[in-house]
Amino acid sequence: MNDLRARALLGLGVTLALVTGLLLYTTLNASAEQRDLRMGQDLVVARVAIAANAPIAQDALERRSYPVELVPTGAVTDPGVLVGQRLSVAVPAGAAILRSFIAGPAGASSGAVVASPGHLVVSFPTNDPLTAAGLVQVGDRVDVLATVTASEGRITQKTIQDLEVLAVTGRDQSRALVFSVDDQTALVLKYLRDSGAAIDIALRARTDTTTVRTQAVDLVYVTQTFGIKR
Repeated sequence: MNDLRARALLGLGVTLALVTGLLLYTTLNASAEQRDLRMGQDLVVARVAIAANAPIAQDALERRSYPVELVPTGAVTDPGVLVGQRLSVAVPAGAAILRSFIAGPAGASSGAVVASPGHLVVSFPTNDPLTAAGLVQVGDRVDVLATVTASEGRITQKTIQDLEVLAVTGRDQSRALVFSVDDQTALVLKYLRDSGAAIDIALRARTDTTTVRTQAVDLVYVTQTFGIKR
């Protein structure tokens, strides 16, 4: 009788040990899965706000961990995929960047051109030397220099400043630059084009967004400034 009781107790003990082990294994496995979910997946996000069609620099990006269940479809995990590219939409700081946002590489023309909010996309034909030579590329920032004929003679002035080139269309002498501008700037560009003003595009550093005041240049200015006798 004692032997039967001892065997029963031993069997119960073994069973309880097996059940306890199984429960412990299940609990540890679930904890590991939850830990993996908490760790998440590293995605590329905008460290600073990135404007639509602007070339993406390395320092504008960072990696951030997202819970696996919140990772959006098409999320980018490698910053190298984005450097030198442009996005078709503006991305605020901290937002994940999706592959569907990529419009194309900076320095190449693209059909995916998006106007900034409250702006218009305009095409500005020009045969100035820099543009005709292919030296003005997508992502460049430019100023428009114009010479117009007035009652007192020909006058040259820096007009619209700090325009970002969104696309370059055409080729050779029939190139046009595409900009996103406000309504008033769109009218100024149209007037300069329609009036037959002599236009030159001046390249500035891509990081230079300053606006400067310049004095209009005419014959009087040149002769007085440089001491040219008339």
